[in-house]
Amino acid sequence: MQITNISAQLMNEHYCHIPHFNKLISHDPETMNTFKAHWNGLVLDENFKNYTHRERRILRYYYRPYAEQPLQLNRDAAYHSSMNYKIEYKQGVNQLDYANEAFITHPIMQNILVTDIAILDKKLTKEHNYAIDIHLFRIKAQEGKESPTTSGIHQDGQDWIFMHFIQSHNTEPVISEVHATEDEAPPLLYTAMENFLETLAINDKQLYHRASGVRQISLTHAAFRDLLLVTFRQLPEQPKS
Repeated sequence: MQITNISAQLMNEHYCHIPHFNKLISHDPETMNTFKAHWNGLVLDENFKNYTHRERRILRYYYRPYAEQPLQLNRDAAYHSSMNYKIEYKQGVNQLDYANEAFITHPIMQNILVTDIAILDKKLTKEHNYAIDIHLFRIKAQEGKESPTTSGIHQDGQDWIFMHFIQSHNTEPVISEVHATEDEAPPLLYTAMENFLETLAINDKQLYHRASGVRQISLTHAAFRDLLLVTFRQLPEQPKS
């Protein structure tokens, strides 16, 4: 699937499942392994520890389409979601751990970012600036306990979301769904992502999504599922002086 076709489907249907996104990214086995290894250095998400075992880090950018230097790192690790979820968690600012420099400059990470921007293309207009938030997630299950992946059918308060599958270990299939509304109904998409960088892109203003929990296949070993989430959110216009 070419970038132009992905972009067209995303604009027309408000979501696109891209099983072989990795074919759009130049990489070899060694580079892939060094990229995956970054998920071994994530930190427990304290705000959600009463709901699930989630480990994460964050990487953030400001993006100005068509500027001479469109991408600017945002080193603020204090993340505040505009949404309230109907689960047991600590609301308000989440003081996250920032991604390390080796991850920021990793060629696969940089290629993913460039490709996601290219897919959105003209939907990111030169009249606006955007916040790009990149989350490294690991959901871990052990001792026979299921760890929820999401808070049910929901939106995240973003404009666009790219969910890039990284890897899993000892997990029952985790089902990703896309929904037209937040009500229980047959989903628009129902799939288990399995390939490295298999991707689900979604218009978070138009549609809803959820994923099933992480469960162990063998109870003698921990299970985990790793995901890279890249979100785009239009920033408010600055007042003119």
